[in-house]
Amino acid sequence: MSTRQRTVKLAYSAWPTGRHASAWRLPEAFNGGTVDPVYLADTVRTAERGLFDYYFMGNAISSTPTAVGNWHNDVFKLEGFTLAAYAAAISRHIGLVVTVNTTYAGPYDSARALVSLDHLSQGRAGLNIVTGADGVDGPARNYGQARHAVREDRYGRAEEFIGIVHGLSESWEDGYFVDDREKGTLFDLSRSHPLEFEGKFYSVGGALNLPRPPQGRIPIVHAGGSEKSFHYGARHADIRFSPFVSTEWNRDYYRRIKGLLPQYGRDPDDQFIIPGITFYVAGTDAEARRKFKEVQDLVVGEYAPMQVGALLGLDLSRVPRDERIVDAFTEETFRQHPWLGTALAAFGDESVTLHDLFHYISNRGHLNQPPVVGSGPRVARWIAENFEARAFDGVKLFPAYARTPLDAFVDLVVPELQRLGIYRRSYDTSTLRGHLGLAVPPSPHAARAPALTA
Repeated sequence: MSTRQRTVKLAYSAWPTGRHASAWRLPEAFNGGTVDPVYLADTVRTAERGLFDYYFMGNAISSTPTAVGNWHNDVFKLEGFTLAAYAAAISRHIGLVVTVNTTYAGPYDSARALVSLDHLSQGRAGLNIVTGADGVDGPARNYGQARHAVREDRYGRAEEFIGIVHGLSESWEDGYFVDDREKGTLFDLSRSHPLEFEGKFYSVGGALNLPRPPQGRIPIVHAGGSEKSFHYGARHADIRFSPFVSTEWNRDYYRRIKGLLPQYGRDPDDQFIIPGITFYVAGTDAEARRKFKEVQDLVVGEYAPMQVGALLGLDLSRVPRDERIVDAFTEETFRQHPWLGTALAAFGDESVTLHDLFHYISNRGHLNQPPVVGSGPRVARWIAENFEARAFDGVKLFPAYARTPLDAFVDLVVPELQRLGIYRRSYDTSTLRGHLGLAVPPSPHAARAPALTA
């Protein structure tokens, strides 16, 4: 096990209009962030001002009317490498994680873009690997396929994909650049190593027409709930994006995920478990809770007792909408459905009604990733308690809307984390691997004796 000091890892996820399905209706919300370069630059610089480890760029490759209607954050979403290159030019330290769907992307072009980004950012690139959700066929038709691949094939492709990306990125040894003008030798061609990969899904010759990236091996992010995902992440991922359900649930998840790494010869401390959390932060707890309730009240749709009852297994058709949930439900119901307790905690008192609960569950992300609501000190203590309990190694900020939540977190929570001694006060490294405390691995070809070729 590593002996290095643990510090909280922080990341920011770029959502065009925020994580909450209705918070964009707030008067102060900014909804033009999808393609607004000024807004995007502002969020990158603010996250870097907060000393975040990385800025995360998700992916959206489905453009069907159904997909657009289901989730407005997938509308007009910028291509990740383009956004990351823009972010690299206006920042100096923050890591830049790009998402690639390995079911549809080609490994050679992906490796070329990724290594280019690492060079232009001077070692700040990261790669989030996804394979797509079961049964979602919209993206397939954009890539000339009738159906989304089955899980077995998706992870088979992902396994070959990551091997090719790493192999290509390391296909030139250090010392390849000679620049001997007297002898007329610019490159040592013996330090180039074609990949010559032949697999079930890909055939790639190589070498890559770029030198080895500054980080040596670019950090990998992965998420998923299947056994294949868990083992894929244990083999390859430096960061596992996870849900957050509760401290107890996440402590068990943390132990299980970390426990897989030694099977693949890896130190458990070399992978970081980071859930996405929506924070409502303000100067006081009361102010934060007022904003949280204001957002919930923006949910579009009439109160539907059947929707609430279906989640609880109860008939609520005769229960008034303004009935308090602490009066409407038994203690047994609260025990069977722990998310009811998270709703009470988010609203901050026992006045939560069935109508409030309907708004809460209409943004179903709350059930698997409950929001954290409170003042800067309260939110910082919550992060610290879960960090110290090893429920996670850090958090990725999912702003409810654009862009006040990011500023509030940086201004009110970050100083408290620093005061608690679990977060950096300045960047002391310049690469994403450095921020994570990961060493640069040696080139796989480093043991070869050099042989200069004119």
